[in-house]
Amino acid sequence: MSWKTQLRRGLEATGLIGPYYRWREARLAAIVSDPVDDGLPMPPPALLTLVSGAAGQAWYSERGREDAAQFRALALEQGIDLTQPRTVLDWGVGCGRIARWLAADVTAAGGQFLGCDIHPKLVAWCAGALPGRYLRNDLRPPLPLAPASLDLVYSHSVLTHLTEDTARAWLAELRRLLKPGGCAILTFHDETYAQAWGPPQVAERLATQAYVVWNNALEGSNYLSAWTRRAHFRTLAEADFTVAAIIEGGADFPTQAIAVLRPRDPSPPAQRLVTKPQASSRAG
Repeated sequence: MSWKTQLRRGLEATGLIGPYYRWREARLAAIVSDPVDDGLPMPPPALLTLVSGAAGQAWYSERGREDAAQFRALALEQGIDLTQPRTVLDWGVGCGRIARWLAADVTAAGGQFLGCDIHPKLVAWCAGALPGRYLRNDLRPPLPLAPASLDLVYSHSVLTHLTEDTARAWLAELRRLLKPGGCAILTFHDETYAQAWGPPQVAERLATQAYVVWNNALEGSNYLSAWTRRAHFRTLAEADFTVAAIIEGGADFPTQAIAVLRPRDPSPPAQRLVTKPQASSRAG
């Protein structure tokens, strides 16, 4: 174990990892980057760092546009056309990296755009800068939304910061919120991404463990990272969804794996089996 890993584990054990991590984020936010004017609202450096670990505007803008285009195309393949009125949720909206490129189009088409996040500062920024409705969520569900109210829910790098138990709970919640025929598009760290871009210890552990949590503290933040094999993610998802597609993570470029999911029909209520009493064969 390296001295850095030993330091992190010591801070986790003493409860000081939170203040240390916030201090580290503040230092990263102070690093000046070249400004980018893409015609859309740009969050302040502190919020960019909270979401992506750096204050660089170029990556935030370019990758946000690319991810939005990919999610839009994947939704269209499943019959969810965002040029038509749709209700869309950005689960883990952050400071709108993807929402900046989708929210206005969804609302202009007569739909409703929603975003939620665990961090109140991120929710407040989105509510003040972007079209749509933005909500704060807790680490675990539920969301204050009606069942079967969404056509599309997408997330980028949210499951990647949750333990397996929390991930299972959110998959069930997203299933509750989707309309029949709706779609969920969710990214995750798979074994290909781990091998190319993750800590070496994670790839080694994934060879024998189906779900690996690295830095198991501050769940829901970038400090904790979660990794799973594609086959195991399919198993997790199939409790609530039909898996339409799983796109492998990038080996040559750091793109996370993507799952495209369709909600399963609710199971009919179990019927209680009633048996008639058998007539006695004994003579009276």
